[in-house]
Amino acid sequence: MSSALGNLGGLASLAGISVGSSSSAEENLAILKSREFLWGVIESENIMPILFQDEWDPIKKRWLKEDPDDQPSLWGAYRKFTEDPLLTTSIDRDSGLVTISIQWTDPVLAAKWANKLVERLNTYLRNQAMERSNRNLKYLNEELARSQVAEMQKTIYSLIAEEQKSAMLANTQKEYVFRIVDPAVVPDKKYKPKRLLIVVASMIFGAILAIMFIFFRNAVGNKKNK
Repeated sequence: MSSALGNLGGLASLAGISVGSSSSAEENLAILKSREFLWGVIESENIMPILFQDEWDPIKKRWLKEDPDDQPSLWGAYRKFTEDPLLTTSIDRDSGLVTISIQWTDPVLAAKWANKLVERLNTYLRNQAMERSNRNLKYLNEELARSQVAEMQKTIYSLIAEEQKSAMLANTQKEYVFRIVDPAVVPDKKYKPKRLLIVVASMIFGAILAIMFIFFRNAVGNKKNK
């Protein structure tokens, strides 16, 4: 985010407990970074005008360029999240904790987005689990109606009970996959850029320009003398 990091930056992070194994946590984080999921969050939270604020008219509530082909796209927003990267994730193999971080110029927004991503991911995965359970229950009940074998019916009843338990668990747990241990908050220190580094870099760059100018002026003076 070349334009974004020029201002006060914020890094908001939160940690959640993974779902039993690192492989399942990795799968869920892959969903978090997927195009379909992020597009949904970007649209529902109206993040586009914030990501591309230089191209947005806040008074008229529209893009500065009228041609849709010249306006920022969801693909561009997705790349900002995943390639800049605005969104980063990590898994602690020892503790099983998952950390989700958002880096943005506005630390308040960074914290809000980080918390919202986990909230929506839990909702998304819970809905998927409930849909899957409903499909399985429908299939099992159909098989139960067709089966005439007592042992088979007993097995199906057992599977139905397990599936009903899974559906109930998904329906009642708000933090279905990730339980938030440490919610994202506004950082108490500036994350990027560090002023001291900027000042030092500016001074060095200014000194280089001054030296180059002196050499250039001397070279021009020598040519005139010749």
